[in-house]
Amino acid sequence: MNPKRPHATRRILPNWSRVVRRRSAVEGHTIFARLAALARSGGRGLASLLVGAVMLTLIGLLIANFIGQVMLSARLEAQRAALAAEVDQIRAANRQLEAAVAFAESDANVERIAREQLGYARDGDTVLMIQTPPPPPPTATPPDAPVLNPAPPVLPASNWQRWWEAFFPVS
Repeated sequence: MNPKRPHATRRILPNWSRVVRRRSAVEGHTIFARLAALARSGGRGLASLLVGAVMLTLIGLLIANFIGQVMLSARLEAQRAALAAEVDQIRAANRQLEAAVAFAESDANVERIAREQLGYARDGDTVLMIQTPPPPPPTATPPDAPVLNPAPPVLPASNWQRWWEAFFPVS
């Protein structure tokens, strides 16, 4: 049989009843009393304490700077994403406007506007013009008659309205 191995019988946790609390060489419990004791001891401990304090301060400043840089980077990334979305919207609007310009400059659209709004016709087309009788001249009113507000001037009817009246006269 194998003899017992020493590592198998070791305790993992120390026996707390045997642990003795070490007393510090400085009897005062304040940090200033400890610093004063370090200064009296020749300064070697004080110098290492100052170097440690400077190192901790520098490490703290580096951590604060790093956190600031991370936060700035996050803000800039969010701003970049917002601007990228805005650029996409502007590009979509630009494509729509380019399509509208291409349609407005097309020959079919120019011909449609010339026919509908300007009354032009192509060579070889037969143009029919509807003649409407002119309105009767206003009758002279006697001087003692009350003055009525004149009716607003009647604008000439558009082409489709004249055709409608030609085919479906109102009696």
